[in-house]
Amino acid sequence: MKRLSIAIAVGAAILWSGLAVAQPAVIPRIGQAPHSAGETFRKLKGYFSDEAASQFHLLSADSKSGIIVAKRSGIDTRTWSEWAFCKMSPSHLLDSLDDGSVTLRIKVDRSGKHSSYVRVDADFEGTYGGLGSNQNTQQCVSNGVLEQNILATAGAAPSGT
Repeated sequence: MKRLSIAIAVGAAILWSGLAVAQPAVIPRIGQAPHSAGETFRKLKGYFSDEAASQFHLLSADSKSGIIVAKRSGIDTRTWSEWAFCKMSPSHLLDSLDDGSVTLRIKVDRSGKHSSYVRVDADFEGTYGGLGSNQNTQQCVSNGVLEQNILATAGAAPSGT
């Protein structure tokens, strides 16, 4: 009986520690733009189509669904620290960022004849290297800065999360 109690306690501790390290899913940012959905979509598609201006690679842009998907890799550490953070386990606290990437999913919906809702989801992933050649890739949490910048590009005033 004592062994069963110990096994349950150890199992619960392992499960609890795994839950404590888990990071939240992507948190969307939403804003309302003072342009029609079509105009807002074209504005954002144009922005992401210009890699020199946006530094993103446009993966897809579907005007029918109003969804744009863009990705950026090789994010420098200064920009990364503004945009996202990664909760590191104690064994990886001294690791340094080797590569940071983010995939954006932007949805433009009609909210009136001359306005639209813009939803921005940012999925961050950091690859960290430590001593030797060990690399650790993990999902990271957005600070909301990138999403607010995309909303501003669309001319949208934030309406909440």
